[in-house]
Amino acid sequence: MSQGGGMDFNLAEEVLAVIPTDPYVQLDLARKITSMAIASRVSKMEGEMGRMRAKMYEKDHIIFELEDKLSTLQQLNQDA
Repeated sequence: MSQGGGMDFNLAEEVLAVIPTDPYVQLDLARKITSMAIASRVSKMEGEMGRMRAKMYEKDHIIFELEDKLSTLQQLNQDA
């Protein structure tokens, strides 16, 4: 148990020293922290999605070029 008779959540003393004592203010703070964490994660995922999309476009371009070469070779084969 912690000093206020509540549960011990293994938080550093520095953190406990700045956490508001009012439970509603604590919940509001937790909501804000959660929102920040979610926004950060979404931002990272959007960046990753952009990189993956760029790789996909590169691969699509390669596929298009290979299909074009295949078509040309098939045409040459039919003409021969």
